[in-house]
Amino acid sequence: MSVIERLADKVARQEEKVSRETERLESYREQLQAAMYSTFVKRQKLSHLTFSEALDQAFGKEISFPTNNNRNEEIK
Repeated sequence: MSVIERLADKVARQEEKVSRETERLESYREQLQAAMYSTFVKRQKLSHLTFSEALDQAFGKEISFPTNNNRNEEIK
């Protein structure tokens, strides 16, 4: 077997490995996304936030909660 044939064989084997790993990675990504979404939905159901508010909060938009200044006065 020539050097070129051996290298071509190695390249073919590595391409097969990469293909299998890529498929596995995609499967893991899908599982992760499903688990994250499921967890998000479960937590949102227990939350006082609307679904869109919870989405905004989960993905970086900050929401402001109304402050109740009277509460401090009631405690005094």
